[in-house]
Amino acid sequence: MATRGGPAYRFQGNPLGGILRDLDRRARSTTNRGGKGRTGPRGPAGPPGPQGPVGPARSAERVDASVLETDVDGRARWTFMLPFTGLPVLSAVAVDPDPGGEQPVVAVLEEVAATHAVLRVWWVRPQPGSGVAEPAGPGVRVHVTARPVSG
Repeated sequence: MATRGGPAYRFQGNPLGGILRDLDRRARSTTNRGGKGRTGPRGPAGPPGPQGPVGPARSAERVDASVLETDVDGRARWTFMLPFTGLPVLSAVAVDPDPGGEQPVVAVLEEVAATHAVLRVWWVRPQPGSGVAEPAGPGVRVHVTARPVSG
């Protein structure tokens, strides 16, 4: 209800007056203004649901994984437990020993064979116009995975 002489009362045909009138009504309303009460204790757990459908058969595809450490010249050699029938697909991610530093590390595969892989880790120093890379040195960890080529 508009107060006599208030803004909502003065603008009877004006759309802004309608908005003001609605705000005035909402400000006076007390319904649904209180918060919820405290939550009661949790009831007992229900029975387990039905068993879901059987998923697709998992392929018996081989995936090898390892964590390597670099030697003095920044290289790491990985000899696979079992040789692959062909050249495997490899992925290597170097773990930055100084995450707060400005030099990111990059792992590069130098040699890939059915029995082993050799990779090298480099520090990359950003410079204006070009970048300079140098071997990372000993103790840098590298996470590697290898799997056979499919298809």
